Amino acid sequence: MSPRHARILPAALGLLTVAVVAGCATTEPASSREVADAAARWGAGPQYVLTTSAEGFEPVAMAAGAYGTDGFSLIFSDAVTGSIFLLTAVGGQMSVDDCSAAPLTDTGGGSVEGPVSCVEEGELLRRTSGDAEEYVQARDEVLVRVSGLTADHDALREAAGNVRVPTSQELDDLLAEAPPGDQAPVERGDLPPGDGAPDNGVGAGG
Repeated sequence: MSPRHARILPAALGLLTVAVVAGCATTEPASSREVADAAARWGAGPQYVLTTSAEGFEPVAMAAGAYGTDGFSLIFSDAVTGSIFLLTAVGGQMSVDDCSAAPLTDTGGGSVEGPVSCVEEGELLRRTSGDAEEYVQARDEVLVRVSGLTADHDALREAAGNVRVPTSQELDDLLAEAPPGDQAPVERGDLPPGDGAPDNGVGAGG
């Protein structure tokens, strides 16, 4: 080996080591404190703040937030096809014995009407109803659902298998557009006390 190559090799190995370390860091989950702080901003339980990944899909920052009482939800979209799926995490359990009883969750967070078919796929439950499809994963009293359309079956299956705690950077990206947790809600001036019906009355000037 020439003296020149002898100098280059250690330098190249050093750069490779940095790249490998940097690559590992990007997949390291955020600390429990970071997750708890983010959860408080959203009004969700920290155990429910989860994310996932699927080829072609990216999380929609403005669509991250509380779901139900203290659960969490996050929408993912494919900019090329326009497809979307919804990840929700709440407290609860579901098994193959009772997974046909509850309706599927649609991509807007509501319920899909119609009979539900359910089959077990390894550690996941695959549920379908009409054109809607959902993968369910129960983990430590947390019920995770990845819901979308049967047309996006591969992406839903991939996403259901990739559920995890977000990284610090992912939390920062999702929180970039979120209001602070202690920010007071915007109050409308035409909502009087009581049932909250708008005040459509006019003043003395008409």
